[in-house]
Amino acid sequence: MFLRHLSERLVTAVAFVVIAGMTLGTGVSPSDAATAKIAPHAKIIEGLVTAFTGAESFIGGVLSAGVYPATESVNAAGGVLGHKMGVVTVDTRGDPADALPLVERFLGSQKNLVGVTGSDSATMVQLAPLFNSAKLPMNSQAGSSVFDVNHYKYFWRDVPPDATNGIAMALWAKKQGYTKIALVFGTDATAQGDLPGILAAAKLLHLTIVDNIGLTPDQPSYQSQAATLLADNPQVIMTEEDATTAGTFFGDLAQLGTVPPIEGDSGTVLSTWMSAVSSGIGLTTFENKVTSVTSQAVAPNLANRAYKIAVNKSASKLVKPASQWYNDTYSEACYDGVIIQALAMQAAKSVQPTVYNAFIRKVSTPGRGIKTVYTFAQGKSALARGQKIDYVGTVGAIVYNKYGNYYGNQAAIAWPTGVFSHEVTKYVITAKALGNA
Repeated sequence: MFLRHLSERLVTAVAFVVIAGMTLGTGVSPSDAATAKIAPHAKIIEGLVTAFTGAESFIGGVLSAGVYPATESVNAAGGVLGHKMGVVTVDTRGDPADALPLVERFLGSQKNLVGVTGSDSATMVQLAPLFNSAKLPMNSQAGSSVFDVNHYKYFWRDVPPDATNGIAMALWAKKQGYTKIALVFGTDATAQGDLPGILAAAKLLHLTIVDNIGLTPDQPSYQSQAATLLADNPQVIMTEEDATTAGTFFGDLAQLGTVPPIEGDSGTVLSTWMSAVSSGIGLTTFENKVTSVTSQAVAPNLANRAYKIAVNKSASKLVKPASQWYNDTYSEACYDGVIIQALAMQAAKSVQPTVYNAFIRKVSTPGRGIKTVYTFAQGKSALARGQKIDYVGTVGAIVYNKYGNYYGNQAAIAWPTGVFSHEVTKYVITAKALGNA
């Protein structure tokens, strides 16, 4: 009970700090492409709008591993109301100045657009008003706490806010008995998202922050930062940065002295990051000292099985090897979001975004007499029989709050055998404990 009340205080405090003073406008006119009538049997398009190049380019691979398998699952079950589903990508380059004109042109020209997936945290604050004014349902994986309280009718987020992930990290550190922590995060917007949660939680949990080091991405050496950290003797390092930066920093750290335990956030559950860090510090040290805290389902279910099948069938469109995406939280959440969109279309008997958007919550909320389904095929069949459905996805039950947000369980996971596709759960903080309100 104490944990739950503490977590709720942290979530509220962090949301207030991040959102205070910020206004999100919606002054962009709706796009003709987004609101035009879609002809019967025409291919419908999911826009995948995120960074494929630039400092945040890894995000494109992560989200692709959700969107392409989701459309594969939908099309394997006969499509949506006679429509096959395709994907069109837009590269934001992780830069708002580049992203805005590119996305405006995309919204103004793309035919049969039914929804968008993305964007990265570096650009979503600028792009959300565009998508909302275009009346396009957003399947968002941007963790920025700006969206914890928002009034975008078409906004749906399938991952917990970054700050909540930071709170869970601090709670896991406290559970292990650590009192002295070092923070090592990339200076890019994506890596910085968890810091407000960690800082607020550390204060309430009486954790001492001995270092707060920002790493400019992809520098040739971080020896001075590594030396500073080791001199301050932290009991644990909390971290997120891109794979190249992580490999360099932790390699320098290992050369200078003994590596403390490392606790990554949800952005570190990528084979590229794990490979880079294990190469830098040695596989044995990685096995013994690295954990990551990330959102995770309570237990594998039929949705996980369907997702892996779809990943394999979509392998030619994904960053290889396809198996690296089997347990990636963000890829799975992205997959679930597209499946929910497709089921909402089936339930609404319409692929028009302005019609089916209201059904997103209806196909993902449990209740008496509502059938639980785990795949698009199951949901489509149940809806055809006149049943109401609740889609439970790869990340578990996805229940949106009034702001279109989903708060999932957080789990501390490790890889004691060094096999990155087979993690072990060390500790779970439930969505209820973290204040899913």
